[in-house]
Amino acid sequence: MVEQRRRQIVLAAIKLFSRNGFHKTTLKDLAEEGGLSYGNIYDYVGSKEDIFFLIHDFLASSAMEILNRSIEDIQDPIEKLRRMIRGEFNLMDQWADALLLIYQETHILQGEFLRKLLQRERAHLEKFEIVLNECIANSQLRPCNVRLVSNLIKSMIDSWTIKRWDLRGHASQLETERMIMEIITRGLEEPSAAATTLPAPDALIGKTALVVNGGTMLGQAVCSALAARGVRILVHVDPRTRFPKWSENTEAATYCEPAFILEQTERVTPEQIDDIEKQFGPIDFYLHDLGIGTIEQPGRSSKAHSGPSLEASLHQAQALAAYFKRRMGERSMGRIVYLSPWAWDAYADPLWFDIVKAGTTALTRTLSGQLAAAAVTVNCIVPGYIRGIRPLKIEKSLGRDLLEKLPSGRLGEAFDVTEAALFLIRDGSKYLTGQVLCVTGGE
Repeated sequence: MVEQRRRQIVLAAIKLFSRNGFHKTTLKDLAEEGGLSYGNIYDYVGSKEDIFFLIHDFLASSAMEILNRSIEDIQDPIEKLRRMIRGEFNLMDQWADALLLIYQETHILQGEFLRKLLQRERAHLEKFEIVLNECIANSQLRPCNVRLVSNLIKSMIDSWTIKRWDLRGHASQLETERMIMEIITRGLEEPSAAATTLPAPDALIGKTALVVNGGTMLGQAVCSALAARGVRILVHVDPRTRFPKWSENTEAATYCEPAFILEQTERVTPEQIDDIEKQFGPIDFYLHDLGIGTIEQPGRSSKAHSGPSLEASLHQAQALAAYFKRRMGERSMGRIVYLSPWAWDAYADPLWFDIVKAGTTALTRTLSGQLAAAAVTVNCIVPGYIRGIRPLKIEKSLGRDLLEKLPSGRLGEAFDVTEAALFLIRDGSKYLTGQVLCVTGGE
């Protein structure tokens, strides 16, 4: 209860100190804004100086937590450094007013408060020093004064908030992140280090993706498109929906060799994903095809199983949503992309097709709101009628009658869906969340 009340006071203080100034804001104002009585506030703080220190302590704790989570299970020191910088930027965006306040009013703190503040700042900088030393030991950076470099990195990151009056409209967060990494890696790079230490813009090389129900035609196409761009693929294949071959349905018939395949099981459990992450490290992208991959006109027997399969797929996505909400939320990093059942699935069970399609959309919008503050994006793709590299049996059976009903007059391609998925996981769409992209040709 005490911590909760102090958090209320801290949030109220950030708002009022930023708006009215430290000296003009009274404890009575803070009590009212924080939902406390004037008398009760003294149960938690003794003065405005106490509150100012609590603001710094709150931000320092948040920063350390983000730094620790951002490098969890990461082995490559340069990748650790990149993720730490991104984590700091996410904190800057979330608490920009509070950070600016700290810089403007730090002189308020004296004595013991100031000593504690400087201790917290030193511990923060030491996190960068540890990773810089790892980079040097790994021959990725040349020997340098890591104390100096860590302060320079922190100052460059802080300038995103302190100099926002000049940078706004002239530089993006993503551009600034990359420029800092460019300065560090190019300026301190060992002569023998590879020229590609820093990934090219929008590079996906080295990332890890989990594709659930990746055995469908669209699932395999997504896996192949990601693999072609250097993403490590971990795939779950549901035996009920598996498409025959990995290489027949991709944009360029690129064969996908997943790093890990979980098959012979209809469901994926959080425990299984924990085991996968222990082996392969954090999952950057989670993509989930909620369809059953209908490729031919279903008979009576297959129709009887289609509804339960679609229902189970939605329940699976809902269960994993809770898991990834926690895991990606803790790391403040990640992309989630849902693929709604493609239009062919409506012929298998029109009722459950509509239910799962609506459920996928609702899940996307709900989860995106819950994860937005953690800089994790959640989006959905609704595929229309997608043709195979070779005509699907259902394409042949429906023929021209179907095409005449489509506004575009043609079927889509797997490429259309994979390009949408690639767009949604790239850094260029980091501010896009809660969206439903209809890859349907206007249908």
